[in-house]
Amino acid sequence: MKSLFWYGKRVVAAALAALMTAPVLCGCEEGSKAPETPEEFHDAMVDRSVVSVGNTERIGKVFDRAAKGEDIIIAYIGGSITEGYSVGSQSPLCYASLSAQQFQADYMQGGTVTCQNNGLSGTPSVLGNLRAPKEMLATSPDVIFIEFAVNDGGEYQYQTAYESLVKTCVEQENQPAVILLFTYMETGHTCQENQQAIGEHYDLGMISVRDAILPEMNEGRMIWDDYADDDVHPNQAGHALVAEFIDRYFEKAAAVKKSEAYTVPAETLHPDVHLGAALWDATNLRFREGAWDMRSSNSHFNAGFTYVPGRDNESLWFEVTAKDLFVVYKKAASNNYGMIGVYVNGSLEAIVNGYGANAWGGPAVDLVYEGESEQKLEVEIRMLDDHVDKAFEVFAIGTSAQ
Repeated sequence: MKSLFWYGKRVVAAALAALMTAPVLCGCEEGSKAPETPEEFHDAMVDRSVVSVGNTERIGKVFDRAAKGEDIIIAYIGGSITEGYSVGSQSPLCYASLSAQQFQADYMQGGTVTCQNNGLSGTPSVLGNLRAPKEMLATSPDVIFIEFAVNDGGEYQYQTAYESLVKTCVEQENQPAVILLFTYMETGHTCQENQQAIGEHYDLGMISVRDAILPEMNEGRMIWDDYADDDVHPNQAGHALVAEFIDRYFEKAAAVKKSEAYTVPAETLHPDVHLGAALWDATNLRFREGAWDMRSSNSHFNAGFTYVPGRDNESLWFEVTAKDLFVVYKKAASNNYGMIGVYVNGSLEAIVNGYGANAWGGPAVDLVYEGESEQKLEVEIRMLDDHVDKAFEVFAIGTSAQ
């Protein structure tokens, strides 16, 4: 039987009572009383979720503005967990909506919180960094939550992309409070270690699902099905629990003395960050479509380009000014999808495969060109000669300036 959580300032997990084992120290500060009841164990779990409040100068200003009756925008960017998979895309039951609602109830004195959900299923921080300037940062959100711990891999490209997104967010002119949310899979996969190192470098608030729930599962007071119905996506109770973790972060940040002025570190943790990111498509590229139609099958990237066999494999040509170049494309588990060659200033720089054995047809992104500095790039994309009878969809082109 799944345990039930109801969302509020204190969530009582009544069904966990049957799972209780002998009391153990769990999330207690030295000298404090060990948890003994289901409510106390639950409270200790929620407390553990807050890895760090970080520098609180920026979030302190948000609390001040909320108390004055000003409106606040809270933005959330991540993958399918943030989008709300399993409870409904951007549903009122997803953790983003719930946490924004609770912020409204707890801290707003006359103003309104806007929940800006920029989650997109199946996407890593590489694509999040490209999407953020136009899709999230254009509204100048006051608080930003970043969630890519289960969508990213451990490879270096994900570490640089994640730091690129973090640095871009903290450097915004309106100085938003940036908080990192580390999600967790039943298999144990999470990029928390790599991402937490970045969070520590930038002295940011951080929240961990793993740190909160894993001790409870190890002690038998909770099972994975209490949190999720599959191996990754929180169910309704899981979303409510993540929202409670966020509420606890706000409580802790509001309770401490406001930090000294926040300063963005002069040096990045990783040298190869991609800053000045942008996305391009048929709406803003200077292009010639060749054998490509101006369309795609993805509703989020609906101004892309789709290859049409039988047009002599004419190149999709475009011109951009950039340092680095990315291709955002459809990756599908169908042999109907083939490979393209990406040519930059006349040279073949990358081959991109639209087929993936475990792909589901969502957006994938490849870094196809890295330059020394920003410059004008003439780019051609065409099917490989032995793939002209295959399909391919370019959803968008990504660039970075530095």
